[in-house]
Amino acid sequence: MTTRSNGRNRGSTRLRSAPSRRRRSRSPVRLVVLFFAFLVAFGAMAARLFVLQIVEAPAYAQIAEQQRERVVEFPARRGSIFDRSGEPLAISVDLQMVFADPTMVENISGTAAKLAPLLKLPIPELEKKLRPYPGNPDNQFVFLAHQVLPKVASKIKKLDLPGIGMRAEPKRFYPGGHLAGHVLGFVNVDGSVRAGAEAQYESILEGKAGRMTLEQDPAGRPLPQAEFSYEPPKPGRSLFLTIDKELQYFTELTLAEATRTYHANSGTAIVMRPGSGEILALANVPDYDPNRPGDFDPDMQRNRAVTDVYEPGSAFKIVTLAGALQEKIVTPKTKFEVPAAFQYSDRVFHDSHIHPVESMSVTDIIEQSSNVGTIKIGLELGGERLDHYVHKFGFGHQTGLDFPGESAGIVLPRSEWSGSTIATIPIGQGIAVTPMQMVAAYGAIANGGVWVEPKLLHATMDGSGKIEPSSPPTTRRVVSEATARKMVKIFTGVVDRGTGVEAQIPGYRVAGKTGTAQKPLPTGGYGGDYVGSFVGFAPANDPEVVVMVVLDDPSPIWGGASAAPTFKTITEFALRRLGAAPTGNAERAARTIEAEQAQVPAAHD
Repeated sequence: MTTRSNGRNRGSTRLRSAPSRRRRSRSPVRLVVLFFAFLVAFGAMAARLFVLQIVEAPAYAQIAEQQRERVVEFPARRGSIFDRSGEPLAISVDLQMVFADPTMVENISGTAAKLAPLLKLPIPELEKKLRPYPGNPDNQFVFLAHQVLPKVASKIKKLDLPGIGMRAEPKRFYPGGHLAGHVLGFVNVDGSVRAGAEAQYESILEGKAGRMTLEQDPAGRPLPQAEFSYEPPKPGRSLFLTIDKELQYFTELTLAEATRTYHANSGTAIVMRPGSGEILALANVPDYDPNRPGDFDPDMQRNRAVTDVYEPGSAFKIVTLAGALQEKIVTPKTKFEVPAAFQYSDRVFHDSHIHPVESMSVTDIIEQSSNVGTIKIGLELGGERLDHYVHKFGFGHQTGLDFPGESAGIVLPRSEWSGSTIATIPIGQGIAVTPMQMVAAYGAIANGGVWVEPKLLHATMDGSGKIEPSSPPTTRRVVSEATARKMVKIFTGVVDRGTGVEAQIPGYRVAGKTGTAQKPLPTGGYGGDYVGSFVGFAPANDPEVVVMVVLDDPSPIWGGASAAPTFKTITEFALRRLGAAPTGNAERAARTIEAEQAQVPAAHD
């Protein structure tokens, strides 16, 4: 028994020991696998922690700061715009912006009913704004109305409505209404600027908005113990334009009357000082009120004096004459045989009236505005030199006024001239210019042959009242002083006895040139509409102003019969406004003018 029992025990021992040996054989592998598994897991966690705490920490800190911090901006007061004498043209006034915190409104219907008549908004629209948004129940800021008048804001404040607040909101105000609207441009309700001096000098006028940074809890409530920073707004600098308010007003009235009298579609007038390039007045008809720009068609807001181009016609003969005299191709007395019609290349050119072949001097050709005679002068000058003077006078280039939307005009490159171009350019056809370019070109002759860049900025002023004059304009000589004197004498003859007699001003000698040009059709060729113009300066011997008048399709079409009388009215007022000394005895000059007008037959251009 014992032997069997021992045998069973031994056998049992062997059976139990066998599995034990198998577990010991697999255990090291499992431990190694488990070890590496933990190693990889902890390594990944460590890598992620490194990324979060080191690599991406600044980004997460910024997100947390954005959630915690709130920035409130305070708009800067925009600088004012004055005329050259300090008369206000554009100022900023404080109105109120009304807003709501929907989370604080206690009675939506009652609040909407009280605000609706004051804000002139429908009650349902207000109720919708005052009701918290389902997707954003914590929304705490909703605009209700912009630029609320002080008396209305006072009534809202007295209502003491929970959840309704107000904040100062500057509004641009133009005290002159329509006055100088095309020069000034305007500022939208949202503070964005559109065109004019407002846009041109935005960097000077806009100032710098103030900022208050504070910390808030997740619900948007300010934390009372948290730090905050405040940077006060910095107002913009003010501007003094070269515009003379009184002269601007008179120019606008005169131009509006001229467009009515001569049934013109539109009109433009510019008054400039030739020596300094300062624009004293700039008017366009139709015009608009910058206080209410939305009430006017965008086409009426365009400053045609710098953005629109037109074929100048005979007024462009200044370039042909200047080039020929400067290059000594002709003198004022040089004679040409001038027929009423002349064919060159594929075109036949006509004078404004039928006449037999005449022997005309250069002076006669310009005084009577003979197209055929001017073409012959241009042919003597030649294409290369004519093109040179076109660009030298600034055509085909912006004037440097830097007015928003200013056009450079349209000048055909010399390489693209056709056979008849040498005949069309001398008489102002096949080329497009702006009124501002024409004023600057005639200003060069008035200024002794020196072209002066037009300018609108007279000075700037900071918040302390310190005034800083604007930089002087760019200048360049285009013809000699001797050539300019010859041209002044010829252009004075145009007014004394030529096509510009309607521009005569008693007591002053006037120099200038008429222009009557057919308007080209979009499909090519010319139609039955015309542009009448006159540009000149006075007093001719010592010019104070250069004045340009352009009328779109006037009746009569002749620049000498429509634009010239308008020029006279504007220029006479400008000379008196500036205190220009008369050329001679005013009464004697007036009698002389009347006598000359009675003897000189009418000429058209």
